[in-house]
Amino acid sequence: MPHDADDRRALFQRVIDDIVDQIRTGKLTPGDVLPTARRMADTYGVASMTAQRALRELQHRGLTYAVVGKGTFVHPQAPERIGTDAAGRPIAATTQTPVISDNPALNRRLALYLLERDRISGKIVDAFTRKDTAAAWQATEELATLQQAHTDLADDLAAYEADLGRAAGTSSNTPAVEPPAPKKQRRNHKAEPSSPSPTEPLG
Repeated sequence: MPHDADDRRALFQRVIDDIVDQIRTGKLTPGDVLPTARRMADTYGVASMTAQRALRELQHRGLTYAVVGKGTFVHPQAPERIGTDAAGRPIAATTQTPVISDNPALNRRLALYLLERDRISGKIVDAFTRKDTAAAWQATEELATLQQAHTDLADDLAAYEADLGRAAGTSSNTPAVEPPAPKKQRRNHKAEPSSPSPTEPLG
């Protein structure tokens, strides 16, 4: 791919922007595998390290996930996270899950779960379209089993979001509100009768 001399973007950013455009337009869809860093380097005419940096940044943004030994894939929520639907039409961002930029393992687990969930959901829709009640019931049971098997994922996501909330609270620049100082008790200046001195006569 020839480089535009007037393009002031860094080379790795050009690669990222092109991949994002492909996701936005639907050319790349959730679950699609991305080229290897070496092939990407050849395609874009950049160094292999530049391509690797682009792949890392895409994963950091939550747009891809990596599976060891298999490659890098488009995240199921990538179109949603860049504001497009599966057909490339603009939509409002509605994702309810965090972009897991600092926990690749959790990001991968979420992506694999969503892909499997969408696959089973497609089976349910197809079964109802064919009016195949038995197949629809079987697929529904399969979906329930999947959800039951991934309760730990829901717990881990909740913990991750809680950690994000705590980190945001800790890093806030808002000064802490100190508790009000206790009110000083006002002394009663009225003279109280003094006790007679032991040496004074009692009259």
